[in-house]
Amino acid sequence: MKRILFSITALLISSASFAQYWSTQNSGFAAPSRGISGMQVYDANTVWAFAYNGLITTTNVQEFTKTSNGGTTWTSGSINVGNTALKITNISGVSATTAWVGAFDNTAGLGGVWKTSDGGATWTNQHMLTTAGQSWTNYVHFFDANNGIIGGDPESGEFEIYTTSNGGTTWTRVPGTSIPDPLTDEYGYNGGFYAVANNIFFYTGKGRIYKSTDKGLTWTVLATNSIISDFGGTTIAGDMAWSDANTGIILRKTFSGATPTGLQIHRTTDGGTTWAQVTYTGITAANNISDITYIPGTTILVATSSANTSGGSWKSNNGTTWTAIDTGIQHLTVRCSDVNTCYSGGFNTSATVGGMFKSTQVLATSEAINKAKQTSVYPNPTKGEINIKTDQKIKMISVVDMSGRTVIKTDSGKTDLSSLPKGIYIIKAELNDGTSINEKVIKQ
Repeated sequence: MKRILFSITALLISSASFAQYWSTQNSGFAAPSRGISGMQVYDANTVWAFAYNGLITTTNVQEFTKTSNGGTTWTSGSINVGNTALKITNISGVSATTAWVGAFDNTAGLGGVWKTSDGGATWTNQHMLTTAGQSWTNYVHFFDANNGIIGGDPESGEFEIYTTSNGGTTWTRVPGTSIPDPLTDEYGYNGGFYAVANNIFFYTGKGRIYKSTDKGLTWTVLATNSIISDFGGTTIAGDMAWSDANTGIILRKTFSGATPTGLQIHRTTDGGTTWAQVTYTGITAANNISDITYIPGTTILVATSSANTSGGSWKSNNGTTWTAIDTGIQHLTVRCSDVNTCYSGGFNTSATVGGMFKSTQVLATSEAINKAKQTSVYPNPTKGEINIKTDQKIKMISVVDMSGRTVIKTDSGKTDLSSLPKGIYIIKAELNDGTSINEKVIKQ
């Protein structure tokens, strides 16, 4: 089974031509050519990431770096899980002191989750997966300091998923009745998940996406295998990103050997019930996109590539028109906290120089900026009625609560929240041009 989904490209190409978009930050690793294998951007200031060896990719690395001041300083350290052979699957941090990692054996799977409460100085095992031949730790994610999830492969006929509400002190397995059954020989991928707000998604070797809108307690499965047969195959592979519970995107990539031969983009605005293939410009299969992310709660996408000569980064309003941010630069990963703050991982060029990028300006396309100026959602706060004014024709309005559940749908230019409890809701207007507007409103 193909398990590891990070790039193994080794050489870093340096350039200063992109300074107006990305600033270079020092990841702080003691050894040179440390690449960022994955990261979690918890908020604009708090980021945790973990590394791999960009020169000798077969050498296992258990190292992290973190910042709690927006990247002004990065502090690196070792992830001591008690076994140097275990591979780190991902890292999830919620403060300067607290983070979790998942780890696994590349042959036997199994593995578990470790937590640090002292900024990475020590790591304590919290949970192990124990069924040989079936269990495999694919990811751990924490939505906040208390609520977290561990995702694994099918065990005893059901995907092995655990949740916690006390910071990992105790874990409870999600019952099989709350998770759709796996297909024959269906499995997940290490790090093959995406989380935004209370929503979490993971993809499989059978091309399907499992989705939860309540922090992993209950699940549905999306029939995306009609689009892509395998998210991590050698000839067909892909990636996904989600803005919220409803708006998502799939990249479908095809290869001949190591050469990219095709790229398709598919988009959903109804939570994955239906998908539409996007006609796009500005990127090609040759760019070999390695990571993609939505800026949470918006339709703005950022994509990166780690290719040696055709690497770079791009931005788009919902995947139709892509604009290059930089070219010829290897970007391994990318995640954003808001329109003002995105981080991208690369390679450090010496023992302490480089390795991380941070956006220096709002990464919004002109289309998104113009649409925001031409759109208003009012009154806000409201006791009931909501009006949406835009220069585009509205196709559908959805009202989404903070758990990601759609509570109202209408094709009118207005909606009424009178029947809903007091609280915060997301008003999402789908427009005829394929874009959407998201606005947070307060129901009084």
